[in-house]
Amino acid sequence: MVDGYDGFEDWYRAEWGRLVAALAVVDGDMEAARDSAGEAFARALADWPRLACTDNRTGWLFRVGLNVQRRRLRRAAVERRLLSLAPRRVVPASIPEPAVELRGAVEALPRRQRMAVVLTYFADLPQDEVAAAMGIRRGTVASTLSDARSSLAITLKEVI
Repeated sequence: MVDGYDGFEDWYRAEWGRLVAALAVVDGDMEAARDSAGEAFARALADWPRLACTDNRTGWLFRVGLNVQRRRLRRAAVERRLLSLAPRRVVPASIPEPAVELRGAVEALPRRQRMAVVLTYFADLPQDEVAAAMGIRRGTVASTLSDARSSLAITLKEVI
């Protein structure tokens, strides 16, 4: 790669799949997840000389990806209201499918808890990077995950 962009390609290859999978699980739309991930990586490339020197670039990437996805979802909601269209839900096909009960239980969590679970357990990010991605403090991530695990335990106990 061109000087100043050393390491970007390796980082991109290491993080692309995790970011796409996490975004797809959060909202259930693989195509939109790829679009949001592509935009996040384009922004990372534009800012790479600065990002390359930071310890938390993966957290930054996930935060940008989630923000791009949120903006897309807000626009889609406005379009649906204006055009009276029903929301389109696509089940991701290329990520590993967890047990049906687990997937349903995770999807039923409040959005913040769902994002924390996906980033921690599906994307395998450490809590400091989850905090950076979600724009919250590390302690809030721990608390959110605790609440999510409690909800999942109750839900899955009822299912099993």
